[in-house]
Amino acid sequence: MTQRQRKAAGIFITLATLIVWAGLGTWLYETWLVGAHNLVLLVFFVIFGMGWVFPAMLVIRWMARPD
Repeated sequence: MTQRQRKAAGIFITLATLIVWAGLGTWLYETWLVGAHNLVLLVFFVIFGMGWVFPAMLVIRWMARPD
C-alpha cells in the first residue's frame, strides 16, 4: 500500500474512530454520570476529550510511513 493510499484510508479510519469515540463518551455520560458532581464531570470530559489523541497518533504514524 502506498503512502497516498494509506493517507486516504487513514482519513476514513480517523473519522470512524472519532464517531465511535464520541458515541462511547456520550453513552458513558448518559449511563453513569448524569447528575454527578461538577468536578467529576470536569475530570471525565477532560480525560475523555483528550483520549482520542492516542488512537489518532497510531493512525497518523501508520499513514506517514514511507513506501
